[in-house]
Amino acid sequence: MRRIRGLRVSALASSIVLGVTPCLSDVAVADDATAPLPVLISPDWRLIDAQRTPRTVDHFQGGELDRSGVSNTIDLQYRSPGLVFKTNTVLGQPYLRGVGSDFISAGAESSVAAFIDGVYLPRAYDLIVDFYDVDRVEVIKGPQGVHLGRNVVGGAVSIHTVDPQPYRSGYVDFLVGNYNRRQMRGAVNVPFSDSAWAMRVAGIVSRRDGYMENIFLGTDANDEDFHAGRAKLLYEPSPDFSALFTVEGYREDSSRAMGSQPDPDVGTSGGINMGGTVPDDPRKITENVPPGIELDADRYSARLIWNRHGVEVRSTTAYLTTDAALQTDLDGTDADFASNHPSGDSTAWTQELRLSTSPYRTFSWVTGLFVLDERANQTLDVRLPQADARNVPDGTVDTRAYAVFGELGYRWSPRWRTTAGLRYSHDRREIDLVHTRTSGTDTAVATQRERDTWQAVTPELGVEFTPSLQQLYYARVSRGYKAGGFNTSTIQDPFDPEFLWAYEAGYKVSSPDRRSRFNASLFHYDYRDLQLNTPPSGAEEGTFPRVINAARATITGLELDMLWGVTQALDLGLGMTLMKGRFRKFDSVDPNNPDVDPDRSGKRLPQAPDVSANLGAAYRWPLYRGTLTLHGDYRYQSQVFFNIYQDPAVRQGSYGLLNLGLAYDSHARNDWYAELFVNNVTDELYAQTILRNDPLTGTKRHWGAPRTVGMRVGYRW
Repeated sequence: MRRIRGLRVSALASSIVLGVTPCLSDVAVADDATAPLPVLISPDWRLIDAQRTPRTVDHFQGGELDRSGVSNTIDLQYRSPGLVFKTNTVLGQPYLRGVGSDFISAGAESSVAAFIDGVYLPRAYDLIVDFYDVDRVEVIKGPQGVHLGRNVVGGAVSIHTVDPQPYRSGYVDFLVGNYNRRQMRGAVNVPFSDSAWAMRVAGIVSRRDGYMENIFLGTDANDEDFHAGRAKLLYEPSPDFSALFTVEGYREDSSRAMGSQPDPDVGTSGGINMGGTVPDDPRKITENVPPGIELDADRYSARLIWNRHGVEVRSTTAYLTTDAALQTDLDGTDADFASNHPSGDSTAWTQELRLSTSPYRTFSWVTGLFVLDERANQTLDVRLPQADARNVPDGTVDTRAYAVFGELGYRWSPRWRTTAGLRYSHDRREIDLVHTRTSGTDTAVATQRERDTWQAVTPELGVEFTPSLQQLYYARVSRGYKAGGFNTSTIQDPFDPEFLWAYEAGYKVSSPDRRSRFNASLFHYDYRDLQLNTPPSGAEEGTFPRVINAARATITGLELDMLWGVTQALDLGLGMTLMKGRFRKFDSVDPNNPDVDPDRSGKRLPQAPDVSANLGAAYRWPLYRGTLTLHGDYRYQSQVFFNIYQDPAVRQGSYGLLNLGLAYDSHARNDWYAELFVNNVTDELYAQTILRNDPLTGTKRHWGAPRTVGMRVGYRW
């Protein structure tokens, strides 16, 4: 596919819009009994028709994710174009439209946020979320300068689980698959008789053998072993008031997303230089230190909603704790050269208070505040046995942040509406870092105790034109902000905030029966002071990377989302992101290739494919008082680079993944359902992450999931 160049994107969008709109207007209107209801989403915590939302949001229902074999946020990238979910062991590093974070620190947060039921998740440990009892998942693209509580510079993944209902219901299902996968999920919904109370309890237990075989230790790696549970209690004495209390716990003891294979032909690996071996089979490893993680996470939240005289008051209070301990073989070979034994914990309290009116009123408004109070610790422990050396930075960061925000909306006529919003953010961080280096009998200790404060004002302006019930034109300008922070891996000065100005214009149209739609948007980002991760040039073995601010980058692209209800039985879909993300002004020496020109101007951004696309098809037919659905989807992604230097050693070439599934759903009141799916049908070998750090680790490849087959059978009542 040809690259995007300048105004060709605009011309392409115009031609598609002009071509598709007449087609949709010609679609016959279905009977009222068969016309689907509007799909409601809440990108700013207010329910709204997805086709009336003046922004780009990919949305997926829980059942849709199940049928596709999408079980967590890592898999979500195969359904949402423009989303790349990099992993660093079990730490999630999502990128949206080329915007993300490639470093992990207790003194910083991700550029792409994650929320569960409106609760912000501050740590990278929390970003790999397993789906169970999910109502819907929304991928919100672009900065949200006013809404969503915490500052969002690149976008957000918002997960909404099922709330208690005023009737008895429940389900239980079992999944089995290759690699000895076993999973059980279930939920029970119980309303209390003659009262305003209802409770819902859900849980999941999942286990799987590893995708990688460790032929040195005789074990496997990249396995899965976790369980989680959630209880929700709803009190709703009247339509004007509700209180929802949630308790959720998660426990994992596995090596998921771990187990890497070095590249013996590229880079300098200390383990290989010591005689360590690397198998030819990409699914086999020889790590002498078994990878593993133990993760405990708990979340407690309360959501109160009052409706009074057309004004909704929403309060969301949450308390979160996370505790993690890992170990990993840094050189990835059977040589006893280098390993890391990191740990981390976080205790956070968040509060959001929001007052709003309906966005459909002539004059609407939103105002509110958000508060975050967190203490997070990160300890790294790099061990070099041959040199009798250890490098242990132990850093604790206290973060106290607050923001106040507001937005006004005015509907000038039934067709025209404008919005203007403003947000003030204030962030203060304080670091207490003790960095200990030992070599033989020598010990060196350095400390950093420092405090810094950042603040920003981020506006957001929008205009909407609705020529008919089925069409929406919109344009938005917004500014995203991510606070500065501290690097808990090494002693350095605090790094600056990053800012992003986003310009987006879009068009949405759907058929009267809502079985077909066409959405398109053009976007341009002016991205400044990017927070990037790089090892110091000429550093000794075991030295941790520094965080720097790149001067400037730009991202320009086109987003497409199409659904065509060909017949009552056949649906076809296409989602595509075409973009060009490049550094505009940035100088940095590549420590792995110090002789290369340090001028990065014009080079690609990391994790920013020029093309990512999803093709989908589903065919349904009646079968024995139910419906049988055959579906398939194909994900294509052009090449990406996993570091900021466009190093060929960390390049993943273009690839495609084909997934197929067959699902049966009974129409009986007490019914059963079954799903069979095959993901990565062709067993494509692709890298989830590639890391390079000479002369310590060399080049290490973390492969994505191989072909997986699963069958789920369940019963609901």
